[in-house]
Amino acid sequence: APMSYALKNVFSERKICYILPLALIFSDAEPKRRFLAAFLGVATVGLGASFALSLVPVRDWVSLFPAESSRVVTRLISENTFVFRSNVTQGMVFVICVFLALWYSCQAHRPARVWALRALASAFAINIATVTHGRSGYVVFLVLVVWCFALWRGLKGVAMGALVALFIGAAAFTLSSSVHDRVMRGIAEAQNFSTTTEETSLGRRMVMYQTTLGMIRDNPLLGVGTGGFKQSFSAIAAEKYSGWRAIPFDDPHNQYLFVLAENGLVGLITFLLMIG
Repeated sequence: APMSYALKNVFSERKICYILPLALIFSDAEPKRRFLAAFLGVATVGLGASFALSLVPVRDWVSLFPAESSRVVTRLISENTFVFRSNVTQGMVFVICVFLALWYSCQAHRPARVWALRALASAFAINIATVTHGRSGYVVFLVLVVWCFALWRGLKGVAMGALVALFIGAAAFTLSSSVHDRVMRGIAEAQNFSTTTEETSLGRRMVMYQTTLGMIRDNPLLGVGTGGFKQSFSAIAAEKYSGWRAIPFDDPHNQYLFVLAENGLVGLITFLLMIG
């Protein structure tokens, strides 16, 4: 890839460097608590807005604003259900808040506060199941269930948490039409990606994953080079696919695969060491 594109790619990963100053800022317990309280408070406002948008059509909200600002308002609430960037982002934010509210309730001493926080956790869970249709949020929820049991009972808790997560997942799939429809739609999209004429969310990801894995098999140790993902992906996709499946893409939507494809096992090991 051109050096300017490679350097731009490196610069886009600068967010990893934020870990160092954030580790200093949040080294004490009190800043962490203040941050979590602010996070839960902002998300609670967003939760109320999400429920409101799901009950009242966008056009009714837009009519409340002057004509010159209606276009901006429409853009802000165009999907009618999410407030935080996308359903994916909002789903993960709300899932974290389910467990955060429960964590606060375990530390509260007044019964009224305990029940208020439990009700808030339930409201976040209901929104995830009925309003915010992000499959990533479902996955994060199940992972955090296992994590909570792991914190409680160690390795034994992992097995216990996996069983509980399996039960919760099965119950949500059975009882929530929203969860059921989203999961089944995703399965259908993944299964039919090679034959469907229309681009789908999971279909696009299947193409990205398969093409990226091909890149990794061809260059396992050092990868295709920093900034070289789009160029290599485009060449493989153009040769292997047609139609929407051959559209160039610059990111596989999985950062571990992305690092492994561009910088090989050497880059992936370095990336994991930085996270560790």
